[in-house]
Amino acid sequence: MTEHPEQSSDRRPLAKRPVFWLGLVAALLAILVALVVGMLIGGATGTAPTPSPTSVDRPTPAAQTPTAVVTPPAPDAAPIPDDCTGIYTRDWQGELDLALNPTWTDEPESGVRYASDDVGLQTMLEGTTRLTCIWATPEGGSDVGITTNIAALSEVQQEETRAALNALGYSCYEELEGTRCVVEQEGEVGAFGESHFLRSGVWIATAWVNAAPDGYTHDIVAAIFG
Repeated sequence: MTEHPEQSSDRRPLAKRPVFWLGLVAALLAILVALVVGMLIGGATGTAPTPSPTSVDRPTPAAQTPTAVVTPPAPDAAPIPDDCTGIYTRDWQGELDLALNPTWTDEPESGVRYASDDVGLQTMLEGTTRLTCIWATPEGGSDVGITTNIAALSEVQQEETRAALNALGYSCYEELEGTRCVVEQEGEVGAFGESHFLRSGVWIATAWVNAAPDGYTHDIVAAIFG
């Protein structure tokens, strides 16, 4: 069959057709115009890109370490001697006719280790006593003797002890630059009592039974404080 010329021309590839190139150029121009218009609109509104957040170095606060509330021992106003001979300025043995620290008094069950019958004062003495001096009969317990504890107290402990002595009804008064609290009673065994002297964190606690030599506590204060 014979082909007509116009039918043959319509079957040319698109790339060889003028209409194809005109459409492509028009499309590219439209895209270019859209880009230019968008840039102009963005500049007119003054919209700026949002900056990304940046981390700022800040000083790290120091860690707050909780400290335990602890009452430190107060420094002694005068050094507490290492042995009982150092708490006296003179020899009391002849006057007392007793032995100093006989072996049996070292036993916890001796019942003469602490210079008070009050449980609260005994507890305080157990934790604070630095030196214990006991005048007693060498053979064992009797109805005559003296127990003296030299204890080191913090300021808080000293105030607590003074308040406890007042609350227990001891007679307290100022003496030798400190506070002295005393009590004396009579019982089946005879006379007995206690003397407690507080000064600058030093506690001189003495309990006695039928043996209360005049000037005993004063002599200890003179030996320790000078």
